[in-house]
Amino acid sequence: MPSEKDISPSLSQGIETTDGSPKNHGSLDGRKADVHGDTVGRSNVVTLRDIDDTAIFYATHKDNVRPLTPELSEKVTRRNFWFLLCQTWWIAFLIHLDKSTLSQASTMGIFRDVNMTKNEYNDLFVLFYAGYLVALWPGAAISQRVGHKYFIVGSLFLWAFLLAMHCVVQTGKQMMALRFLLGMTESQIVPSTTVLHQHFFPPKRSSWIQLLWWASGSFANVLLTMVAYKLIEDEGTSTLVGGISSWKWLHIICVILTFIVCVPLFFFLPNTPVDAKWLSDEQKIHTLETIRETQSGVSNSAFKWSQVRECFTDVKSWLFIIHMFFNELPNNTSQQLPLIIVGFGFTPAESALFNIAKPLWGSFLILVSAYMLYKTNLGVGYTCAISYIPCWLGGIIELAAPWDNKIALVLGTQISTFKPSYLMGLSWAGITTIGYTKKLTLMSTCVVAAAVANMISPEFWREEYKPRYRLPWAFMTAFWIISPILCLIIRFYLVRQNKLRARIIESQGSEEEIDVLDNGSEILNLNEKDLDETDRQNLKFVYPL
Repeated sequence: MPSEKDISPSLSQGIETTDGSPKNHGSLDGRKADVHGDTVGRSNVVTLRDIDDTAIFYATHKDNVRPLTPELSEKVTRRNFWFLLCQTWWIAFLIHLDKSTLSQASTMGIFRDVNMTKNEYNDLFVLFYAGYLVALWPGAAISQRVGHKYFIVGSLFLWAFLLAMHCVVQTGKQMMALRFLLGMTESQIVPSTTVLHQHFFPPKRSSWIQLLWWASGSFANVLLTMVAYKLIEDEGTSTLVGGISSWKWLHIICVILTFIVCVPLFFFLPNTPVDAKWLSDEQKIHTLETIRETQSGVSNSAFKWSQVRECFTDVKSWLFIIHMFFNELPNNTSQQLPLIIVGFGFTPAESALFNIAKPLWGSFLILVSAYMLYKTNLGVGYTCAISYIPCWLGGIIELAAPWDNKIALVLGTQISTFKPSYLMGLSWAGITTIGYTKKLTLMSTCVVAAAVANMISPEFWREEYKPRYRLPWAFMTAFWIISPILCLIIRFYLVRQNKLRARIIESQGSEEEIDVLDNGSEILNLNEKDLDETDRQNLKFVYPL
């Protein structure tokens, strides 16, 4: 069992101040004179760098609003849900479009128009996630500095431009360069949007809301599949407009849609509740209050190396990173699906129709998982573990079904290639971590682990294993069994940590600390809820299970 010192370095080291020296939280830094010459007594002096970005707004407006009641909390949650998710749904929609365009293009003539082999096609996915790796950590630092709104909108704009360039490539090497750059632009969009949701909703609500956000991606796949099917059919009977290939028209449609979505997002997407145009000042305070009750914090734009170090010395961080790696190792299965189904003996158009079932099944799984999080006390750990059951069942079907039983083989591909565990795992890593730099570092590193896994994943689907792909399916099934076991291990670890933290707090007593901030005109009294402390420093934070 870890010692008290292990889980709470702040007890001996304090939190880092602006100059990098430790601020001993709980000790007397001195008696601070206020602007009128009086003293505020026992206090710690902090700076803007040390506090949450929303702390000043909260401190200056909290006394002018009604107390937060359960009714007001539900009302502001509903308002945030509809106004925020009506914007971020489009982000998930666009992200999933890109994941599907290349796989759909594999049966729409891309090999005819672009001079590349099947192995070079697999390398496109490797290079895409290589771009992820290069840009994730710098992207996290930039998004923290400029705000998630501007980072997301700017990334989508670049993404649309690069997607349009796909229509003019002629060689596999040119396509590889584009996919690398596309991976760079897309890498931080999911972590940034996930963190943005956590700015508006407390951990218990954030988990199922994130899943409902992700569900729009499944509908994107359904729409794209239907468009792809129509384009394939039209190309088979006549020449498409401008003599452009069907797979190029598919990319053009996605580009136009992305540019249309970017415009309203630029004007209306907020960075924090303080920026939300649909909230009154009272509703902003109430939104912040729901977050503060859980000791979670909202945001802090100051990058702190001390929190980066803590992230990589925290056992919890590595458990989440390892889980994300194994979760994503089978991910390329869905990208191979059109080719796998064609290998069963179906036509490209029939393959496109079969691909409608997968996102519909995925939407069902997402809604069931969201319902479990909303209505039960299972928590993210158990729900995430349960979500893998259809995957390994599908893998067993692919390994055991006779080759002439095409219905079973198609069924196995459909139920095994979609799982909501990616977003649940990423969201769980975020809601169990406070300290804004630490949170962004961990979530970005989880996506780095996912990117490495996605670079490895296409290598399982080598041409020599077709059409049955027994060895790849055996590996995928093993990964779908390892991943839920890791979920249970993480949950067990967090339960132990919560019990240990509770004992430490009980042994220390409940002495109240006062932090003060001089904003130039007055002295503001703050507490630990206003500070940008990590979960190892703020022992009152309870890890969500």
